[in-house]
Amino acid sequence: MAFLRRGEVDDAFRIAELLLNDDQDLIHKAAGWALRVAGDIDRERLVRFLDAHAATMPRIALRNAIEHFDRDQRDRYLGMRKSSTITP
Repeated sequence: MAFLRRGEVDDAFRIAELLLNDDQDLIHKAAGWALRVAGDIDRERLVRFLDAHAATMPRIALRNAIEHFDRDQRDRYLGMRKSSTITP
């Protein structure tokens, strides 16, 4: 994660996207952590990533990624997950 310390977020978003379908919870946790750190550097990019993936990404990754968001933002992304699983 040296690239994050240098303020480079492109790889963090690419790697996180690749790992969202991994079968290991610890991988999801690490991906969420990387997203959170990348979001501290580029919040707008994290928001775009979450807009595209929050409804389907693993819960642990999502919770880690939104940890630094305010309550309304966290609730919005957590709610996307709920509404995406409801069928008419």
